[in-house]
Amino acid sequence: MNRNPRLRLPHLSITPRQVHGTQFDQRGQFSSLPRTLRMRRLLKKEARNMRIGRSLLMQRGPVNPPDAMHDGRSETLACLQRALDNAGQGIPHLALAHVEDCRDYLRALIPTLQKVELRNTSQSIESLNMILAQALHDAGTLIEASLSAEWKLLDRYRNYAEHIFNYTPNGLLVMDAQFRIRTINPVMRRILDLSPDESVDGVALSTLLKVPALHDAAKEVLASGVPHQGINMMDEDGRRYCEQYQLGLSRFNDRDESLLLLVAHDIARVLEAKAALSDSEERFRLSFHQAAVGLVHFDASGRILRSNRKLQQVLGYDAAEMQALYLCDLADPEEECDYDQMTQRILNGEIQDYVSEKRYVRKDGESIWGQVTVSSMRESSGEIHFIAAIEDITERKATEYRMRHLASHDHLTGLPNRSLMMDRLAMAIEQSRQAYPSRQTLAVLFVDLDRFKNINDSLGHDVGDQVIIEIGRRLLACVRPGDTVARLGGDEFVVVLVNAGQQHHIALVADRILKAICAPMLLNGHELFLGGSIGISLYDRDGTDSATLLKNADTAMYQAKQSGKGRYTFYVNEMSKDALQFLRMDAALRRAMERKEFHLVYQPQVSIADGRIIGFEALLRWQPPGEAVIPPDQFIGLAEETGLIVQIGEWVLQTACHQLVAWQRAGLCPDDIKMSVNLSATQFRQADMVDTVRRVLSASKCPARCLVLEITESVIMDSPESTVEILNALSSFGLQLAIDDFGTGYSSLSYLKRFPIHTLKIDRSFIRDISIDGNDAEIVKAVIALAHAMNRNIIAEGVEDSVQLDFLRHHGCDQAQGFYFGQGIVHEEAAAVLSRQQLPFPAIRAA
Repeated sequence: MNRNPRLRLPHLSITPRQVHGTQFDQRGQFSSLPRTLRMRRLLKKEARNMRIGRSLLMQRGPVNPPDAMHDGRSETLACLQRALDNAGQGIPHLALAHVEDCRDYLRALIPTLQKVELRNTSQSIESLNMILAQALHDAGTLIEASLSAEWKLLDRYRNYAEHIFNYTPNGLLVMDAQFRIRTINPVMRRILDLSPDESVDGVALSTLLKVPALHDAAKEVLASGVPHQGINMMDEDGRRYCEQYQLGLSRFNDRDESLLLLVAHDIARVLEAKAALSDSEERFRLSFHQAAVGLVHFDASGRILRSNRKLQQVLGYDAAEMQALYLCDLADPEEECDYDQMTQRILNGEIQDYVSEKRYVRKDGESIWGQVTVSSMRESSGEIHFIAAIEDITERKATEYRMRHLASHDHLTGLPNRSLMMDRLAMAIEQSRQAYPSRQTLAVLFVDLDRFKNINDSLGHDVGDQVIIEIGRRLLACVRPGDTVARLGGDEFVVVLVNAGQQHHIALVADRILKAICAPMLLNGHELFLGGSIGISLYDRDGTDSATLLKNADTAMYQAKQSGKGRYTFYVNEMSKDALQFLRMDAALRRAMERKEFHLVYQPQVSIADGRIIGFEALLRWQPPGEAVIPPDQFIGLAEETGLIVQIGEWVLQTACHQLVAWQRAGLCPDDIKMSVNLSATQFRQADMVDTVRRVLSASKCPARCLVLEITESVIMDSPESTVEILNALSSFGLQLAIDDFGTGYSSLSYLKRFPIHTLKIDRSFIRDISIDGNDAEIVKAVIALAHAMNRNIIAEGVEDSVQLDFLRHHGCDQAQGFYFGQGIVHEEAAAVLSRQQLPFPAIRAA
């Protein structure tokens, strides 16, 4: 403060403080600087006064002491005191704050100067002049520096404001109270289609925009000061301006002048967003209402907020009725409504959504099935709501039920099938086991119809199906509601009796069933009489599991059939193993035809002279599912005994003839290739055997000359007179006849001469030891000679090595067959052999 080194003044500390309502920071700078021209004028005035005062003080000379005193005080000091007391406060400013500090300093010095003045007036006046001059000099310098800084700050703010004005993305236009343009930024120029150099200062707004609504809004804002937004920019001709902008007007004051600011906001993106939102809402509305599944929007309490048309259609409610309901109101009352628990789990973050199948009740009271998928959604308000997709799966449920029913029930009778029966039997066994020691009796009755095949063969399968359905009804009428009647297939049924009582009670039920089966049945104008056989097994005497009980009941049923049919038999543990095996084989053999377990293989017959294939013998094979092939010697005898050989033999004849015709049509074999088929004794004795052969030849289109029927020697000689008649009838078709196993029986040469036999087949028992047993060798040579003498063809069976083949060739045997040429081969392999006319066997190559 004191720049005169000759003057030592007491130090006066000036600290930051609140001066005239203006806040200073720690550096003595303004936190908020005034921006008006009034402040600039005040600063200029203060600086000018300081300079004038300093100049006057420096020019004044010493004052005469007498003239300088007034009321005991110097006139100069008195003037200084009045000047300090009357100093204007002005507008707060940093420079004025320092001037005020100087004034306070001078006020503090006046009492000291008065004391000095009393002692030495001239010295006090000189000191006062120097102090005031220095103070005014420093204050003037400070004000000038502050004024310069203020101008720089104002320039910086002006540049900043101009930059914002020019580069803001919004269009800005300032106009005065007469609506003349004061200034316009580049964006507004572009909006109004004005070139950058086109001057518009002072141009009336109506010249640029003839928009009545804009002028009306300008007048209203100018008068009221209330901003106006969203001005309708349509001129008198209906043309729109600034369609992508939203215009707003506001008023502001510059000193005593009111100005209007027109702002154009670019709302293109807002409009695009609104359009996209509108499109999205429309798509959502269409998707919501046109969805193929029912949709419902509900809150956390389950209250329905809205639903789509599909759900309303499914449930029979309209939109208003749906909004009056809660989701649990739609659920079937017999089911637990778990929406509250599941939605709470979603809110807790345990799951994101959940899917379940529920029953719902329509408005008309009908119950339907629905698959519901529930997920959460956050509204714009932040509240969590839920959306549920409900698909009507009533038809699917009905289909699933039908499929489950078909999987567990017989499609013809509707009775439980084997699978369901075994499940129920297992449950009944478990209940009986848990009832121990009361020992509730459990019985399994295996029911098989007698003579049912005759109905199928004579009246057709349609009538047979009606018979099975009727038998199912009759069996149900014979048992209690808790018992089970099942159909295993074909004409086999099983009855499971729970808590059946004593054995005689079970016998009464079995007898009632047999009487129901035997009752006359009128179908399609035919009165039918059937019979049945029943086998019975008891838990736990005859078995402790389902499979064992069923197997033993089956065994007892076949025992009943062997005992004369039309009866029931309880299973007996003492049945011999042979009887059991016989019964099981018999049962399996009966089912084999139905299950198509039989097939044929073909053993080549070869000309010994040239190695050419001249025919095949059809051999029967039995292949139960999942088991080894059963050789003929293990079941042919049983088939003969049970009479099944007739049915099996006819199938063999049909299959062999059809196969030969198929090869001929494929061009695989010449017309002289023969197919040999064995006839059993039972077949041969059938009254319709000749008709059967005629029917098979006609149906298969097989040339009779290509068929060879083989009959064993014992069969032919059993009844020679009738045999001659049958053989002549068969021979009249043009087919050939062969005596199989020749040499093992007791053929009469006289009858042999009378029989129309074409071929003799030497039994394998003679061929087997031909190389080591002289008797066999002589017998074979005699048979060959006999056949040639009677002009018969001769075939050796069972050839297994080249020694046997050489012997036969040497003694003039015509043909041979056996393992040396190969075992029986399936028809595909036989076709391949025929196409090559060469067997892949060493015997043929040697020939």
